[in-house]
Amino acid sequence: MDLIKVEEIKLNFTLPDEGIGIVIMQPFVELCSDEPFRWQNNKKGRQIERIIRILEIAKQGDHGCEKTHFTIFPEYSIPGLEGVQKIQEILRSDLWKDGTIVIGGIDGLTKDEYSTLCSGDTTQVHEKNKAGKVRDDQWVNCCIMWAKTNGLLKRWVQPKLSPSWPEKNITHSQMFVGRSVYVFSGKFKNQTKYRFLSLICFDWIGPIGTSYGIWAVFSEIDNYWRSTNTRKEMNLVFILQFNPEPNHRNFLENARDYFEIRDRCPFINRNEGIILFANTAGGSLPGKYQNYGYSSLISSPMASYDNKGCPPTFALTSQKLRGTDSLGRCKEALFREMGACIHSFKFRLPSFINLGPKNRCLPIDEAIVYAIDDGIDDPRVPSRPVPASVKWTNDQLDGIVPFLENEQVHPLKNNITKAHRDLCEEIRKQSGEFLCRYIVMSSCEIQKKKDKWIEIEGRKIHNIDNWDDNEEQNLETVVYSLSIMKVCRTLEVNGSPVHATIKIQDRIIDIIVVSGKTHEECFEYAKSQYPGSEQRFVIVVTRNIHNTSWNKKFKSILESEKKSTEKDPNITDPDSRFNCCGYQNLINSCFNSQNLSELNSKITEVIEV
Repeated sequence: MDLIKVEEIKLNFTLPDEGIGIVIMQPFVELCSDEPFRWQNNKKGRQIERIIRILEIAKQGDHGCEKTHFTIFPEYSIPGLEGVQKIQEILRSDLWKDGTIVIGGIDGLTKDEYSTLCSGDTTQVHEKNKAGKVRDDQWVNCCIMWAKTNGLLKRWVQPKLSPSWPEKNITHSQMFVGRSVYVFSGKFKNQTKYRFLSLICFDWIGPIGTSYGIWAVFSEIDNYWRSTNTRKEMNLVFILQFNPEPNHRNFLENARDYFEIRDRCPFINRNEGIILFANTAGGSLPGKYQNYGYSSLISSPMASYDNKGCPPTFALTSQKLRGTDSLGRCKEALFREMGACIHSFKFRLPSFINLGPKNRCLPIDEAIVYAIDDGIDDPRVPSRPVPASVKWTNDQLDGIVPFLENEQVHPLKNNITKAHRDLCEEIRKQSGEFLCRYIVMSSCEIQKKKDKWIEIEGRKIHNIDNWDDNEEQNLETVVYSLSIMKVCRTLEVNGSPVHATIKIQDRIIDIIVVSGKTHEECFEYAKSQYPGSEQRFVIVVTRNIHNTSWNKKFKSILESEKKSTEKDPNITDPDSRFNCCGYQNLINSCFNSQNLSELNSKITEVIEV
């Protein structure tokens, strides 16, 4: 098999060195099950509407740059020639700015469709990838790159170089294998040169000729630059993915080796470059998914980015999120949203970041998350940056089923389910700061665990990207406790200084739910976290490590025999404000009740209210 041919295309426009604007579509791609893998007919129209939407967002430039320099559509994101034509129309419009680049993956094309694509005006295709090279029994998976200069729109077509296993494991027709790659070059405003190229998913690691992935491509580039005795920068490599296993060690270790094995292809300097993985979504709505997602920017360990912090929208600490440390010392900005969405952001290349305290910066200046469709009301896609605690909490709430969900028959199942859903909707809408406090207040242990916090110049901040099963279980305990109470009490989360407040008669009572080793430890922790109001009582629900009942008793907050002067907490005795009950006592009350009246009586007995 011939070596991969590399062709350099010179672009006649500059890119800024102070910040590049990028918009990435992250769609949930729904393909037919047989090759050529293409969008399902009844889904194509909606996807084209989404393409129009992302291009409108790209025109807005909310990321803070003068314009969106790169707009990215992952592998298979563009539904056939209809999708290509719609993008073409928009880019040709006077409203679409010059000096911009659009890169997109098209779904499976027949030979005739590919021939039509390649014959378009101002379309370039390498000789080895011409439509005449495609057999009648082959189909094509390709990407297309548009560049607009001085009102003129040009485009380049590049077929995939290495088929993935589904594309190899065929039943009808084979995928045409591309034999060339375009490297685009131009100048930054400071007159240094930029270079970038695009690959399609498995091209990053798959067999290509006698070599593999990016190294097969780089070998050809390296040989050419070596012959001219010139060492050059590769600034950006875009990987357009439709990848169900983005955390597979081969993909990530190859990214690590790209930066760390410096004696391989030494005439290609990539120390100051970026790899951008743009993947499709794991689901049609925002959320946490096992497959797909994990779009990210990866840079060298030597890149001059600060990698301490927990900024909105993207993670700097990605080992727990990915479930692997295959990236080693490489620095990363990992977009947390794995569901369908649109990412818009601004970033600076490492080579243009001065060393020194005054120029410290994160890999991304600001990242905005948009809903992929109009009418989606979800805190994870608000058309602005998303705090990590908002993303994390909403993802966990998706996975917490109502308390009695697994009971086939229970007289209170519907009541608990409704209370659960109403409660979760209220929690979802809270601020990032509120939700951080919500989780910290629910755990005796979180303050002691170093990996849950980051020290930045003497300031201690939450490392939410290291929250895990412990925090998830603590949140579940809060939700189950409050949803049981909510069935019988007027309970609100919004505006509460703690987990919730309940209103009984003329009183407002604060509720705190804490998990820890012992009930006593939980009770003391609650008091340390919330001294409370002198005019309000506090109920502390405690769950110990063995999840046992706790029968510590207090006088009822609402005891009618009290003198009128004793209806409020005793100012000289702060502990008089706190009542306590065990979590297990609370859930037993629910399990053992046959109707609302009985549950109300049991709850009154357990929480003494």
